[in-house]
Amino acid sequence: MAGRASARKVKVHGQYTYQEAADALGVSLQTVRLWRNAGLHVLDSRKPHLILGHALKDFLTARQGQAKRKLARDQFLCMACNAPSHAFGSMADYTPLTPTRGLLTALCEVCGGACTKFSSPRLRDDLATILSIETRNQK
Repeated sequence: MAGRASARKVKVHGQYTYQEAADALGVSLQTVRLWRNAGLHVLDSRKPHLILGHALKDFLTARQGQAKRKLARDQFLCMACNAPSHAFGSMADYTPLTPTRGLLTALCEVCGGACTKFSSPRLRDDLATILSIETRNQK
């Protein structure tokens, strides 16, 4: 099964049953049924229920747009809030993963949960002017 369903695989002027939509997109039948609960418009006045191609394409396009987030330079992604947040107390830890990439970790200023952001050493140095960053060794 595919990781993500691509809206490009949907024929806008077609109509799909749940199974046909699942086969066309490479997802499970249960996934398509869950999409209905998440807002996918389905013609359910008669059996079999039908999904119009343009409704399926619009739904998938909207979902893909929601997944992409742009964080400001000084923001982290809070795992608990699932939203951008600033570092609590302006403190963060940097763990190098490779010579050109590392992980900045901080606490969320809203909920106190874990916040992370991938970073280059250059970004880490830029953020060091506004954050107190401690470098940790990779374990």
